[in-house]
Formats: sequence, C-alpha cells, structure tokens
Amino acid sequence: MTILDCHTHHAAPQPEGVISVTPAEATPLGGSAGQLYSVGIHPWETLEAPSEQLWADLERAAELPFVVAIGECGVDTLKGGPIFRQLQVLKRQIELSERLGKPLILHDVKAHDILTGLRRDLAPKQDWVIHGFRGKGSVAKMLLDAGMYLSFGEKFNPEALAIVPAGRLLAETDESPLPIGEIIATLETAAGRPLRDEIAQTSSRIFLRN
Repeated sequence: MTILDCHTHHAAPQPEGVISVTPAEATPLGGSAGQLYSVGIHPWETLEAPSEQLWADLERAAELPFVVAIGECGVDTLKGGPIFRQLQVLKRQIELSERLGKPLILHDVKAHDILTGLRRDLAPKQDWVIHGFRGKGSVAKMLLDAGMYLSFGEKFNPEALAIVPAGRLLAETDESPLPIGEIIATLETAAGRPLRDEIAQTSSRIFLRN
C-alpha cells in the first residue's frame, strides 16, 4: 500500500490517502477495500466539552485496524472553544495516541508555541504531523526542531518547504480539489527535487508500522 496523501476530507475511495473522519463517521466504515482513516476531535468542536459518549466513540474507532492515526486534533487560537478546553481535549487525544501507538495529525493555527511546548513537556513517543503547513521558514524550523513532521498542501510557503529535510516531509489534499499527484508535482517544482518516492517512504514509516 502506498500513501501519498496523509490528510484528506474527500470521500472514499482514496486508495493513496488517509481520510480524516469524526468518531461518529468512523465506526460504520468497515475499512472496505483497504481504505485508511484518521479519527479525532477537531479543536473547532470544543465550544462545549465533548461528551463521554463522544470519547467512547473516539476510543472505539481509534482501535480499529484501518484507523492509522489520531486526528485531526490540535489547537486553533482563532476559532473553537476556549484554549484551556482545546488543550484538555488535545491532551486526552495525545494519551490515546500514545496508548495505541498511532501518530497524531495536528491542526495548528497560531499555536506553534503551545504545540512545541506540549511536545517538550510530554515527550511523546508517537510521531506528530502538522497538517496543511503554510507558515514561514522560521516557524517550520521551530516545529522541525521540536521533532514534528510537516505536511504541505495546495497552498504553501516555498521558503518553509526549502528547509524541510528528507524524511520529514509529507503531502496532502485536505479539501483541495486538486489531485495529490498534482500537488506533489507543484511541491517538486518548488523544492527542485523529486519528492514522490520520499513522501511515500515517509508516510509508510509513520502510518503503516503495525
């Protein structure tokens, strides 16, 4: 199995992608035709505290073999519930990631300091992927130095792309109408080097360990 698209919201089938779904959406999927998923509670869904039923649904879905990552989760300082609640929800998902041995797909909106601080303080063993990274090179360096992976989509900062070393770069469609192959081709042009095989190898190492 080859993974080129580490985060997409497009409907199945996405044979080269990891589809991000909510806990309620994940349970009835069944992993048909080898489709892979990630499941999590988005920071925008924290206007109220998640119910224990939602947590139970998340934990049940996260244990499914075709769910290969926890997320999309994270911190958004511009939208969603109060930051203290976003952090509570994220920390519980980090614990789930660690317990199940599955990586995190992270939503990061002006929360770089918060996420790098969390990673330093919690010292997780699982990989953390910042999805849809569009920030500056200085922010990319901060996240890379903290041990995170960066995923680039249709819109990106070439300066940031240029400093990501081999083995730390991923690609995604997210909600873009462009196919993942076209997005990777654009990244290759900006980076000045082939990326498809590199992205496939990195994605396989992160998501297909079990």
